[in-house]
Amino acid sequence: MKIVRSKEMEWGEGIHKGKFFQRRKTLATGPLGASIFELPPGMKSFPFHVHHVTEEAMYVLSGFARVRTNEGETPIGPGDFVQFPAGGTAHQLINDGSEPLIYIGMSASKGVDIVEYPDSNKVASAVGVWPDVKRFAFNKKDQAEYFDGEKDAEG
Repeated sequence: MKIVRSKEMEWGEGIHKGKFFQRRKTLATGPLGASIFELPPGMKSFPFHVHHVTEEAMYVLSGFARVRTNEGETPIGPGDFVQFPAGGTAHQLINDGSEPLIYIGMSASKGVDIVEYPDSNKVASAVGVWPDVKRFAFNKKDQAEYFDGEKDAEG
């Protein structure tokens, strides 16, 4: 058994890049990861993305925001649970409220993933679990064909 006393934890660095900003308290890492996130007003959680292997979910503790998906934007608030199945719709959180959005983010990782970013037309592969993830990101237009560069495939 593991007990994490989140009230005694300091906020750790999350993302801070332009309109992307959040901080976190990491509760668990490994195949089942969980963190408490704080998303300030006017900020976005992560770039718009879809995981092809990792399943994600979130539970809102306080504040209000919108979940952006391929279908549009849906308001969320305290007590809402949102699930993002692997291979489902792309998603992103946008805090358009006047107070921070505090939520528990959970993920079920197999230690490998492929992630697409529709807004920037990128794809990334990831190996490992947070915080020890190796990520390799590419522009889709630069994707190599399977046999590109293979001398023995010529002829």
